[in-house]
Amino acid sequence: MQQVEIWQPSKFIPGKKPGQWNPNAGHVYPGSLFILSVYIDLYVETIRQYAQGKLLDLGAGMVPFYGVYKDKVNENVCIDWGNSLHTNPHLDVVSDLNLPFPLADNTFDSILCTDVLEHIADPFAFMQETARVLKPGGNLMLMVPFFYWLHETPHDYYRYTEFALRKMCADNHLEVVELKAYGGYLDVLFDLINKGLGKSKAFSKGFAVFANLVTNSRMGRKLRQKTNARFPLGYVLVAQKK
Repeated sequence: MQQVEIWQPSKFIPGKKPGQWNPNAGHVYPGSLFILSVYIDLYVETIRQYAQGKLLDLGAGMVPFYGVYKDKVNENVCIDWGNSLHTNPHLDVVSDLNLPFPLADNTFDSILCTDVLEHIADPFAFMQETARVLKPGGNLMLMVPFFYWLHETPHDYYRYTEFALRKMCADNHLEVVELKAYGGYLDVLFDLINKGLGKSKAFSKGFAVFANLVTNSRMGRKLRQKTNARFPLGYVLVAQKK
């Protein structure tokens, strides 16, 4: 990673408990605070478990998860396109991710790709390239939204079901290790309210606290478990190259 010495937490910041990370209200759009609070623990848990060796941060941007995985890997390589909405001081490789990656076959022990696949015009070629640069036995950690508004337009192309994700893995000799939906009916409803009304940080912070109290209550957890397969906010996938 380039300029590692100037890296700072961006989208997420360390929490009070060891290993805890929380959405950074000073860095993200207020309407996204609730959904970030829903998935962050699952993202962190997955990355901590499966990041290893030489890691490719694919679509890295400001490398928001570097603080999560840095002590789990020997090296991290960051790749992203140059025309992103965000500045990219940490990139090792600037490349259009819709084209073949300028990276050698079987190079990486793990690949992290968070909330990038929806922005890829040819996701099938992208997954083929991802599998190509992953070593046999290496782990792909892929996170994608499902019920989510259009963002970074016009480069927002697709939403994926769990069945599409499984097929894309099978087509590229990737064996699914874990595929978890996050969210549920109430989470989708609260996220829509947050995005529709959450124009200010103060409102969105308060609303996120309220929504999390409801969804993490006993009844909220039961409803989430019952409905997240049909009303997922998104998915966390881990696959291993055969």
